[in-house]
Amino acid sequence: MDRARAVTDPVIPLFRNVPAVRSGVCRICHTGPNDKPDGEPYEICSSCARTVNGFRRHAEPVVSISLAVEEGEDNGLFRLMARREAVPAGKSRLRPETLMAATLSRFYAAHEACLTQVAGGPFTMVTTIPSTRLDRPVEAFHIMPRVIGMIGALRAFYKPVLLPNDKYAPVLAGRDSHPEAFQLMGTPNDAQALRGERVLLVDDLFVSGAHMQSAAYTLFKAGAEEVVALALLRLIVPSAWHRNRMSIWQEAGDQPFSFDRCCLCASTRR
Repeated sequence: MDRARAVTDPVIPLFRNVPAVRSGVCRICHTGPNDKPDGEPYEICSSCARTVNGFRRHAEPVVSISLAVEEGEDNGLFRLMARREAVPAGKSRLRPETLMAATLSRFYAAHEACLTQVAGGPFTMVTTIPSTRLDRPVEAFHIMPRVIGMIGALRAFYKPVLLPNDKYAPVLAGRDSHPEAFQLMGTPNDAQALRGERVLLVDDLFVSGAHMQSAAYTLFKAGAEEVVALALLRLIVPSAWHRNRMSIWQEAGDQPFSFDRCCLCASTRR
C-alpha cells in the first residue's frame, strides 16, 4: 500500500470525487440525469436508461473511483488513464498501467467492504471487459488484465471469461448495449457456467455504460449470483445547459479528493 500511495499522492489533485446517490445524481452511474418537465430530476440518466433497457438484470450501482472530463484544462486524469500518456516521475516516466494499478489497489484496499456489501459477500471472481475496437487490432491486448495482474488482492481471483462478438462492436461504438455483444469463453450458452459466482467486473473508463452493462448481462446470463461494476474513471460532460451534471462537476472540484470516501460509503457520511 505504501507503493500505491507513493504513486498516487503526487497526482491526487487530478482526481475528482464521485457523488453519492441523491436527488440529481443517477442511482446507477452517479452522474447527472436530466430534469423532468416539472423540474425534478429523473432517478437515472438517459444513458443508463438506454443501456439497461431490455436487460433482465444489470449492474447497479456502477462504482467509479473518479470523475473525469475529456476536454479542457481539467482533463489531466483522462489523459493519463484513458489516453495512456506517461506520467512524469522524477527523471523517469511512470507507465500508465502503474498509475492505474496503484489507483485501483489503493481504492480496493479502502473500500473492499463497500463493494462486497453490494455483492452480498466476498468476491469469487474478478474479470475485465475485452476490447471491441475493430479499427485497432492492438487493442485486443487490453491494458486492464495487466493492471489486475499488478494487484495482489485481485490477481488470484482473475479469470478472463468474456469474448467480444465483433458483429455488435458498431452497436457498442454507438453507445448502445446489446445482449449478445459479449459471450462466455468455452461454453457460451451454458446458463450455469458461473452459477454462484460473485463477480467484480473492472474496466478503465465508463462513458455510456454500453460496454459495462452488456458485459454484466452476459455474466448474469451465465448464472452469476451478483456482478459489481467498478471503473477507474467515469467520464462526465459538464454543460451550462445541463444543470445536474454541471452541479456535480463543480461540487467535485470544490471538495478535495480522498481515497477514504467512495460513492457508496459517502452517502452514510452526509
